[in-house]
Amino acid sequence: MKLLFTLLGLPLVLTVVMPAAAAPDLSLAEQRTLTQTVAQAAAAQLKLSHEALRLAPDHTRRSGDWVFLKADMRNLAGQPFNFAGTDLYQAAQAGILSNRCVALLHLENGVWKLVDMAVGPTDVAWENWPAKHKAPAELFK
Repeated sequence: MKLLFTLLGLPLVLTVVMPAAAAPDLSLAEQRTLTQTVAQAAAAQLKLSHEALRLAPDHTRRSGDWVFLKADMRNLAGQPFNFAGTDLYQAAQAGILSNRCVALLHLENGVWKLVDMAVGPTDVAWENWPAKHKAPAELFK
């Protein structure tokens, strides 16, 4: 969003960074829970403590009891995660991995469960998820 102000008679345009688009029917608490669930699973997959990895979601889409989340991985300082201290560090340094994490979650008995996840994908890792998990295809568009 851009805001136009006047300073000393000259137009001044400020750009306001808005939060990443999220599913409008998810509460802020649900969004945090989903993000934390995926971050902890990604950290476990990377054999890191659950505090060592943060996710910055930029895409969250919900369809019924399903959520598809895409996020950038960050270190504790908020900088891009570089896979240091993981088995994937050399692959990341070679450019074989991205700094992304994608996940599919399903609401079961009032609890969001992680169904599938890809850490560091460089392709469309979720391409077969609709068929594999019987998730709505519109989640992935």
